[in-house]
Amino acid sequence: MKKFLYLEKIPLIKIIIGNILWVTGFCSLLFINITLGPGFLVVWSLFIIVGLYLISTDGIELDFNENQYRQVFSIAGSNFGIWKDFPNIDYITIFKTTITQTIGGKTFGSTATATMSDKMVLINLFAENKKPTTLYMTKNPEMAIEIAKKFHEFYNIEVINKMETKK
Repeated sequence: MKKFLYLEKIPLIKIIIGNILWVTGFCSLLFINITLGPGFLVVWSLFIIVGLYLISTDGIELDFNENQYRQVFSIAGSNFGIWKDFPNIDYITIFKTTITQTIGGKTFGSTATATMSDKMVLINLFAENKKPTTLYMTKNPEMAIEIAKKFHEFYNIEVINKMETKK
């Protein structure tokens, strides 16, 4: 079987808090809500939603048998995403980049803006027409290298690692 799943790690504190929230919300919805009436239905539902969000993670699933991949949103072991076909791959690149996002300032009366930036590792597939297809962005360089090695192993393509810095 040539199917691989790579998921981002969730911090332990998020797992603990998330599980406490969704279990509390679910049990309260089933048992306590009967005595208190439907007034707390929104509160218990919010506990469940926030708890499940905290224990969710992102990742990528590769299926080399079907030549497909998908960006995965995973909640408690259930993976969701839309499958996409690989292009006709010539080579793959891995490099570090800074992702910058500006929030606010888009409306007429708003003058407040915030700019956030984060360092990410970008994995690009290049087809024969030299057009890049972004496969995945991650903060974990080891995961990016492992994904690139799988492509090299199954498709025997060149991996260009631009993460090494010259000293």
